[in-house]
Amino acid sequence: MARDLLPIVQNALAGRYRVEAEIGRGGAARVFRASTADGRLVALKVLRPELSVTVTAERFLREIQIVQRLDHGHIGRLIDSGQSEWLVYYAMPFIPGPSLQQVLQQRPRLLPDDVVRIGQDLLGALGHAHERGIVHRDVKPDNIMIGPDGAVLVDFGIARAIELAGTDRLTKSGMAVGTSRYMSPEQIMGAEIMDPRSDLYSLACVLFECLAGQPPYVHPNELAVLELHRTAPIPDIGAQIPATPPGLARAITRALGKGADDRWATAAEMLTAIDR
Repeated sequence: MARDLLPIVQNALAGRYRVEAEIGRGGAARVFRASTADGRLVALKVLRPELSVTVTAERFLREIQIVQRLDHGHIGRLIDSGQSEWLVYYAMPFIPGPSLQQVLQQRPRLLPDDVVRIGQDLLGALGHAHERGIVHRDVKPDNIMIGPDGAVLVDFGIARAIELAGTDRLTKSGMAVGTSRYMSPEQIMGAEIMDPRSDLYSLACVLFECLAGQPPYVHPNELAVLELHRTAPIPDIGAQIPATPPGLARAITRALGKGADDRWATAAEMLTAIDR
């Protein structure tokens, strides 16, 4: 059973936040609903204990500061970060809505028009970040919130910060930065410099799943999934789901190209294809 962190977080951050409840557990962090002294709700994220001992906190906190440059309606902003005792945390405004992962658990296939809107929101977010030299590296349903104003992409820069701040213990643990069902071929191969087009590949996997009820490549064995990303033919979402708008189908298929040069050059280009 996972350790109950709620009382520990409440005590450690009592002077800064009123921590109300744990609301989620992701690959990198445990998520808590909390409020500030002036009553603002925040999503408070605490690095998982097993990561806290393999990541250099000072460098992690320094690296995630780059995302403060991002100011876009469909990006979850970083509003605070720090360390208290052994807890490493960061905070974003609380979004009153489910994650896309939670939506897909209730309704595995979304209407094509809804998928178009999600794609438009997220491509706007990615375009804003990519223009500022920031690649997300972990675009997946768990990192997409469905709020009252549309889809919001959260945890920008976290995967990169964990990777850069990781010690030898992180490397030896074999902990992957990324999620196999949505990782680009070059990310699987361990590319040191991640191109923005890797994010477009991951987003295409997400949009494919929203339409088809599962990602483009599935297998019980996670290593087999990674190999499928690298070598398997690109599945035709238009043939699988005939109701898919042609522009959306074309955008997804091209973004799933095995090499970065086979994909859209920018998020703006992919967005134009969807709009058509």
